[in-house]
Amino acid sequence: MSAYEEAVATIKADLILLEGHRKELTSNSEFNQITTLLNTLVVRLYNFQQLLPRLDRRRGLINFGGTVLKTLFGIATVADIHLLRETLDGLKSTTSDIVHSLNSRLTYVKKLDTATGINAMAIANLSSIVKDIVIQSRNKF
Repeated sequence: MSAYEEAVATIKADLILLEGHRKELTSNSEFNQITTLLNTLVVRLYNFQQLLPRLDRRRGLINFGGTVLKTLFGIATVADIHLLRETLDGLKSTTSDIVHSLNSRLTYVKKLDTATGINAMAIANLSSIVKDIVIQSRNKF
């Protein structure tokens, strides 16, 4: 029995135990909703499992032929393609991490640019105020 089937069996067993105590814990409609939801999930997961590709155990002769072709002509075998797929998945993950990092840095730079612009305007304003004060104090003397 697979881990999935064990989990479903455990949940169903727990639901049977809860059915005896449902008057204490939940109403009849809530219990029926939980049971219906579980059955729906089981059916959907079963249908999803049926869509997944299966390994074909009858490919021993073809695998041997592929190994011979790889040796003679450098043709990729199933193992080579699986390794390539794993490498591409790793690159995809790394690429998404890099893109996320660049987006974070771009956001940081934009915030820094906005803050720098505000500070530059404040400094220009303060320097003009100081300049006016210095000119006024010169005029007084």
